Parts: sequence; structure tokens; C-alpha cells
Amino acid sequence: MTATMPPGDWLGFLEREYLNGFIGDGGASVKFAVPFDDVSRRCVLEGLVQRATDLNYLVLRADAAETRVHMVDQLFNRLAAQVPWRELSLYFLGELATREHYKVPTPGVEPFADRVAVANELGADFVGPELRRALQTSVFRDTSLAKDFRVAMTQLCRAELFGGTDGDATYQVITDWLTGRNKAVGAVKPYQIRSRINRTNARYLLESMFVWIRLGGYRGSVVLLDTDRVTVARNPKDDRIYYTRAAMLDVYEVLRQFIDGTDRLQGCLIVVVPGREFVETDKSQRGMGNYEALMLRVIDEIRDRDRVNPMASLVRLQEVAT
Repeated sequence: MTATMPPGDWLGFLEREYLNGFIGDGGASVKFAVPFDDVSRRCVLEGLVQRATDLNYLVLRADAAETRVHMVDQLFNRLAAQVPWRELSLYFLGELATREHYKVPTPGVEPFADRVAVANELGADFVGPELRRALQTSVFRDTSLAKDFRVAMTQLCRAELFGGTDGDATYQVITDWLTGRNKAVGAVKPYQIRSRINRTNARYLLESMFVWIRLGGYRGSVVLLDTDRVTVARNPKDDRIYYTRAAMLDVYEVLRQFIDGTDRLQGCLIVVVPGREFVETDKSQRGMGNYEALMLRVIDEIRDRDRVNPMASLVRLQEVAT
């Protein structure tokens, strides 16, 4: 019999050992939580959201039945659509104003620069250029962020800084580019962004987004990837995404790349919740055994017959009746 542990116990461990310290301090990890029953699946998906939110993490979710997770650009678009970009920009501007020794203004509908000017009894024509120069130094020249991403964040912050109809238009165009609502690169070229989001650059944009979320006031990011749909062997011919065997292997490669790239992630916990079939090593099934590069990174080659190691990359979960 395969050893399992109750999902509540595992979530408690994850909170103590990761969310309360390692991830919040800037670390990153990828975990595979394999539920062996529907109750465990709901417990993981709902319980982790609640715990992470309570600890001031931004929770981002993607369901393989609705998002083509084997295409990392579409995964980025899906996650980016859940990010409160305006909230992050305003928080960052508040921190920037503090560093420049300005009083941070109270929230309002006026442009941020105008509110800073009023709060500090200065002219807006003085405050605006000062904050714009500080923004250029802090974001536009921050080489830890991907070039197109730091340009986009500079534009979003400027939109909040000066407001008006131009600011609203900038916010709409940039967020449409980030979320994939408008994939035409011509729309963002006037803002000095030269590339569309594709499978080549999306991973770097994801890494930058996790950094920006921390700069925007959150402790970090928790990404929930529900990949149960990937192991569905026969096409149910419904209105949800079906993964061919080739697409399934692409999903496993995307997950493998996340594992190998954890040293480039900041303040990010990625929790993959696959179907029970994922733990199968028989290549005739649709589990991890079909992709050795991923299997060798998550499989627990030596394990206790009766106990689960909660620190393992892959944990099997099952609700136990009391």
C-alpha cells in the first residue's frame, strides 16, 4: 500500500516550513501534491488559497482544463490576468515617495503626483519630474527585471503618477499586452515595448512578475496549477481542453523547467495538483513515467512504507476518516 498523509497535515507543514519563512524571505520551491480522492483535492486547492491569502501572499491559479499550460506564454497570460497591476503600481509609488522623503498621500482619484504635491505643500510641476526621475532609476534601469517587463512597469507607474486620459489609455494597452487580450505588438510599440509575449520570453516575464509582486507589497506569490486534466487518456469531447500525448509531454517539460529554474524565482511557491494517475511510472499510462527528466526530479526513490516525508517534492495525499 502506498503511504499517504492527510491534506490538512501537509498544508500545516507547508505553512510552517515554507510560507512563514522560506518563501516570504525570497526563496522559491515547486511542490507536487497528488490527491488520491476528491475531498483531498478540494482541501488542497481551497485550503492553500486561504492560508496563503491570510499570510499576505498573492495567489494565482491556472486550471489545465481551461488554460493550455503546455504553452508557457498562455500560462503567463492567465496568471497575469489575476494580478492587481494598479494596486501594485500605487504601492510601489508610495514606497518610492517615501524613499524620496515625501509624505505619502491618502488614496484618491487624483493623479498620484498631484496628491503627493498637496500632502507636501509643493507644486505638482516640481514633484512630478522628481518622482519620474526616481522611477526611471528604480524600475527602468533595474536589470534584474526582463527588459520589456521593466519598460511595461515603468509605463504603468507613470500612468498612475500623472493620470488623465493618457494614463487610462496606457494602463489599458499595457495590461492588454500582459494578459494576452491584445497580442499585436504594434499596440505597445509606442510605449517602447518591441516584442509580443511568446514561448521564448514568457518564462523571463514570469520571473520578473514574481519580483514585481513582492515590490508591490505582497510577501510573495503562490501559484496553484491544477493539472488533473492532463492525465485524462481519452478525449471526452467536451468544451474543455484535451491534451494529446505530445501536449502532455510538453506540460511535463514546462514543469521540469520550473523545477530547474527555482534559483531564478523570488518569493514564489508553485504547487502542482495533478491527477492520481500522475504517479504512475508505467509508460503505457499518462503519468510521470512517460517523461524521465521530470520523474527523476520528483520521485522519492527511497521512502518509508508507512510514513510520508512532507518535505519531499512529491507528496501523496488522502483524507483519513477520524
